[in-house]
Amino acid sequence: QLRSTRTQFNLANVYMQSARMDEALVAYQRANSLDPEERDSMPLYHAGQILLYRGQYVEAERYLHKAVSGYFSPLTLHEEEVWHDYGLALWHVGRGIEAVQNFNNAIITNPAFPKGYNNLACALVMLAVSTQPPNHQALQEGL
Repeated sequence: QLRSTRTQFNLANVYMQSARMDEALVAYQRANSLDPEERDSMPLYHAGQILLYRGQYVEAERYLHKAVSGYFSPLTLHEEEVWHDYGLALWHVGRGIEAVQNFNNAIITNPAFPKGYNNLACALVMLAVSTQPPNHQALQEGL
């Protein structure tokens, strides 16, 4: 059934696996539109991922915010990836402190998540050196 959220999600996954990102994004967006309560994080996350890779950070942030607010299925989605990508989107829209919080959420969710540590350190250092005078405590924490 073409009007099924699950059908659209599965179709989007097929497109994504075939590197047909434009079609995948449309199908994920269609799956999201068929779930008015936006309860399922998966299509929201994948749409946000595609937008993030395209450099459409404002729109990616909107989708990823909804994804971290939705329902996760730990059997199919690594929550730390969602928190991390939301942090990246926040960083790119100029919300560095919130980005740091979400990189921390990724690490809390999975303490063995190297991308989370890497981007947390980068964000802390960049925030520390962007203040006048530089925030030495945040710089040390990032290093």
